[in-house]
Amino acid sequence: METAAQILGVVGIAMSFFIYIARKRSSILLCKFSCDVIWAAHYFLIGAWSGAALNVLAMARETVFFNKDKKWASSKLWMYLFAGLTLLSGILTWEGPSSLLPAVGSVCAVISFWCTNPLNIRLLAVPAQGLWTIYNVIHRSLTGGISSGLQLLSVLLGLARDLHEMKAKKTAEK
Repeated sequence: METAAQILGVVGIAMSFFIYIARKRSSILLCKFSCDVIWAAHYFLIGAWSGAALNVLAMARETVFFNKDKKWASSKLWMYLFAGLTLLSGILTWEGPSSLLPAVGSVCAVISFWCTNPLNIRLLAVPAQGLWTIYNVIHRSLTGGISSGLQLLSVLLGLARDLHEMKAKKTAEK
């Protein structure tokens, strides 16, 4: 099982890099959903129940948030519901204080992925990925730690591109 978990982790690493450099919100959410499927299985196989549960919950979150433009998914109550369920998941799968790390990080992700502006998604991804990185280190998930690190790099590259484009736009307007 450990080998299967690490193989899934390697696939997750490869996919994770592309989440935050995607230009459109829909692409970000589709890539994130795919990664959540893989990471849910990875954490389940290594017995990291908080991580597994939070990734399953994230799959539901991405499904609703992807459809935010439809009436049934447009209410801000969805964001509050997923934030509450995320915290509840951390409590129900309590493994000790380390369970707070992915729960709080995932609340940041809930708010992030509710946003429609990719820049805001990236800004809120920084604390989310930082907390998940610490959780991965505690649970000795080498692939999870590498993935979180690559996602932080992806966030920073996406932010750098956003800032460069905003600066170029300001320069062109002058």
